[in-house]
Amino acid sequence: MALAGYWFSKNPDKAWGEKFFLAFVPVFCVYNYAILASGLLDVGNFWHLMQNLAMWLPFCVLLPAWLRRHSGVPWQRSYWFKYNVYMFVYVFFATYFHTEYFFDVLGIRYQFPKVSWYFDSALLGPDEATALASYRKVPVGMYFNAIAFFIVYHSIAVVLMRRVRTMTLAASAWLRALLWALTVAVAAYFFAWAETYFYVGVSDLSRANVWYVDIPRMLSLGSVCYALYFIVSFPNVYRLDEDAAQPWTIGRTVIEASAVSMIVLLLLDLFTWVVGPIA
Repeated sequence: MALAGYWFSKNPDKAWGEKFFLAFVPVFCVYNYAILASGLLDVGNFWHLMQNLAMWLPFCVLLPAWLRRHSGVPWQRSYWFKYNVYMFVYVFFATYFHTEYFFDVLGIRYQFPKVSWYFDSALLGPDEATALASYRKVPVGMYFNAIAFFIVYHSIAVVLMRRVRTMTLAASAWLRALLWALTVAVAAYFFAWAETYFYVGVSDLSRANVWYVDIPRMLSLGSVCYALYFIVSFPNVYRLDEDAAQPWTIGRTVIEASAVSMIVLLLLDLFTWVVGPIA
């Protein structure tokens, strides 16, 4: 069995994007720590929106647009641009609809006393008459916050998944399929667990604004539910422009991200039917 594998895509444009977004990971970590340590997560509407937008837009959109301006690949065909479009669409639906499951099923709570701009589903989730008082409303800034988080998770996961996948090219088809499924499942559970553990589990910095009603059950059982996001999206993002001869159009990118969000919505609902609220 051949064990030689590779980390980055054979599509040069995608490989550049993957390396670039991996470089974003330490920037993301430092920025998040600075915001939390300074208490700027809960500020007035405008600055709450701006500081979350600044986590994503300057480095992930404006910088690659400038760095790749002479790459020979039009911006609308570039991996970096389609990757951002994908995450924007996916995160929009996930935040607007799926966060309601995090409120009612997984027990997450948001408290931002200085913020009054909220945007989430009117029908799905808690009663709108009591949602704000019970800390179950989504501030607008969290949409942009989540894009940065998802860019980090998918950037790391796709590179690691490719390494494992390309190490077993000589294996039998059934073994490759089994290892791929196992790789996706492990990566999905890890990132779901790691976000909870590092962001609200061991750190006191964010707990004034974001917390879970039952951290132990969220880390164990709740991480299975959260992993359903990545079970679907990690292999889908892996396919984005993986074949340089068949790059995705922007239209396909939007459709794929929308379809993934719908599949995840179904899985979250099935989890609720089978397991029920864990908090």
